[in-house]
Amino acid sequence: MPKDSLPELELANVRTRERLTDSVSEIRRRADLPARTRLAVAKTRQRWHRDPTPLVAMGITAAAGVGAIVLGFAIGKRPAGHLADPPASTAFTTLLPFGPRGDGPTWAEQTQPGRKGRKARQKAAEEALERDPAHRARVKQRAGIAAVQRRADKNRKQAAKRSKQAAKAKG
Repeated sequence: MPKDSLPELELANVRTRERLTDSVSEIRRRADLPARTRLAVAKTRQRWHRDPTPLVAMGITAAAGVGAIVLGFAIGKRPAGHLADPPASTAFTTLLPFGPRGDGPTWAEQTQPGRKGRKARQKAAEEALERDPAHRARVKQRAGIAAVQRRADKNRKQAAKRSKQAAKAKG
C-alpha cells in the first residue's frame, strides 16, 4: 500500500463505491416484492398465452377434485351410500365372506322406533361380528393360543417344582 499512488487509491475508492452502489440497487430490486410479483405474473401469463396446456390441466384436475368431493358427500348422505341396505343382491354383496348384508335388519328397520343411539349401534356391530366367519376364526385361534399358553405355564410350574424337590433330595 505505501507504494500506491494517490490516483490509484482514488480509482480503487471510486470502484468500491460503485460496487457498493450496485449492490445496494440489486438488494433494493430484489426486495421490491410487488414489482417482482408483477413480473412473475406477467411472465406466467405470457407462457400460458403461448401454451395453455398446463393451465387447462390444472383447471380440469381442480374441477374433477371438487366434483369428486361433492359426489362423495352426496353419496354419503344417502342410506345406500353406507351399504346398510343394498337395493338387491349385487355382485359386491355376493362376494362378501358372510353373504349379502340384506340378511340382517334393513336400514329402514334400524331407523324404526325401539333401540336407538350408541347402544343400538354397538349391539348391531356385535351381531355383525358374530356373523363374520373371519372374526369367528380369529376368536377360535385366540382361544387355542390361550389354551396352549395355559398348558405351557402349568408344565413350567411343575418342572420348577420337580427341580426344587430334586435339589432338596440331593442336598
